[in-house]
Amino acid sequence: MYRPQKSEAEQQFFFQKSYDRFLGAKDAAGEINFYYRIGDSTVCLKFAGNQLVPYLTPALDHLRLADDSIPDLTICIWDSASTHVKMIPPPCTVDCFTDRGDIWGFNSKRFKTAFHWVEDSVNLMDLKTKIGFFWVQQTDKLPFWVVASPLRTLFHWWMEKNGCQLLHAAAVGTEQGAVLITGKGGVGKSTTALSCLQEGFYYLADDYVVVRLSPEPVVYSLYNTAKLNGDHVENFPNLSQYVKNLEKVDREKAVLFLKTPFKKKIITQMHLQAVLTPAIVNRRNSAIGYVSKREMQNALSFTTMSQLPNIGRYTYDFIGRLIDALPSYTLEIGRDFTKIPTAVSELLTNIERGEMPCFESFLEQESAGEKPLISVIIPVYNGEKFIQEAVENILSQKYPSLEIIIVNDGSDDRTEEIINHLSIDVRYFRQENAGPAAARNRGVRDASGEFIAFLDADDLWPENNLNILIDEMLRDSDMEVIRGCAQLMDFNKKSGCYEYVGNPKESFPHYIGAALYRKSVFEKVGLFDPMLRFGEDGDWYIRAAELGIKIKRLEETTLYVRRHGGNMTEGKNMVELNSLKIFKKFLERRRMQGQVET
Repeated sequence: MYRPQKSEAEQQFFFQKSYDRFLGAKDAAGEINFYYRIGDSTVCLKFAGNQLVPYLTPALDHLRLADDSIPDLTICIWDSASTHVKMIPPPCTVDCFTDRGDIWGFNSKRFKTAFHWVEDSVNLMDLKTKIGFFWVQQTDKLPFWVVASPLRTLFHWWMEKNGCQLLHAAAVGTEQGAVLITGKGGVGKSTTALSCLQEGFYYLADDYVVVRLSPEPVVYSLYNTAKLNGDHVENFPNLSQYVKNLEKVDREKAVLFLKTPFKKKIITQMHLQAVLTPAIVNRRNSAIGYVSKREMQNALSFTTMSQLPNIGRYTYDFIGRLIDALPSYTLEIGRDFTKIPTAVSELLTNIERGEMPCFESFLEQESAGEKPLISVIIPVYNGEKFIQEAVENILSQKYPSLEIIIVNDGSDDRTEEIINHLSIDVRYFRQENAGPAAARNRGVRDASGEFIAFLDADDLWPENNLNILIDEMLRDSDMEVIRGCAQLMDFNKKSGCYEYVGNPKESFPHYIGAALYRKSVFEKVGLFDPMLRFGEDGDWYIRAAELGIKIKRLEETTLYVRRHGGNMTEGKNMVELNSLKIFKKFLERRRMQGQVET
């Protein structure tokens, strides 16, 4: 229940059995091969039958090679509906699948595994034999993004192995070089890329690119497509004829294939000169503005790391090095989209001349990737009074490398509305009410950071808490948990304020939010027991102690626990708090290990 970790042998077994099914599908439906130059690699797409060919090849047409090419990587592709060959059963229970595609417990460095819910696809890769494969049950329900950017999970794994990185960004350029354009959806990446393309710029992508840093930053084209929100198609009337799903743009993004109309302008690689993040401004013209390295790191990291499975420190550090290597700017997009190309062209010309825009704040010297990424998980149930303050408290830590994950555990108050109107990017998941343990587990499974912290919506951290904990953790590479003490605070109705209660050194020692964890420790100890609505913290720490997990206790307060009358533990007795159940589980584990006489 607690430790779904799969051994290397189990992961290899699943890969081999799945590959055997592909071979059966190929024998039944025939084999069709397509070759492409992706980044610095030659990739063969080996189809069992032709059912998936029209869905997965058009976006890559501009990279196609001769049929006698020798591949560095072979991706085997099949569907069950047309080949009549079934996929083997899932290797785990449904609660091990994540929104991003990771499968909890599958973390082999050799065998990569992902399952994507919406497209119902299995993605596998053996990095040693250089074989990957993609399977779906049927093709008629593939979402638009699979057609626009096919096989991106597999390309992500392969690029990482080869020292490159798949990035969620657009890229366009002139004779002076290219700019990378990044940011969350709706900020203007596609608008910028397509506006520049229509003005004669070279075009590499509007959604996903491949980037290499050494010996100099280079961007590679991956897909010849573009995606636009349905209501933005009218802004590009000359391009509307290239929309392939025009009848569906009222419910999904418009997908444009650009190879045919812009064959001479779609270029496969360019030298990178700068990174831009768009921002809509209320004026006519567009201009170049200031952005800090930290803001740019967050802009480029957020969507890349929330969409690609098996992602983590390598990607975050890669983005940090990229931001350190190139100048970063805000592209302030005015109302007249035709002015966007002028601002980008002038920037590239100035960089080529050595006349880069100068902002006084550019004197900052911090490195974009100097701190490791911490994923902060907030489980919340009916927390409308606290959730915004919790997020503000996290931001007040002034920790530069954050991923905030909020798991709404079935709230029926205004919690979701408040989350949707936060002024920062958060990764947000909603589930049916299953308790705080299940909510925390959801966050852990989807976390990108090497380190994890938890903050209940009604608790707070002291000033500089994250920096103190991470600095202590980094002093010892074997340390897996750093925890301090919790200061209890009761709400005084007369004063309307919270007041300290008791000595933090004497408070409950296992408050989850008082600690910082390596993500890898949850692969050893397991997740929190979702059957325990209360006491899951004590149970986890008991299991950690049984395994000899290296934990350090700091003699300082690392959490403020606010008691306000609405806490889940308010008024609960020992039975309700599961103390006896936790002790019973402890004895059962001891008996299984032969350490307790029956």
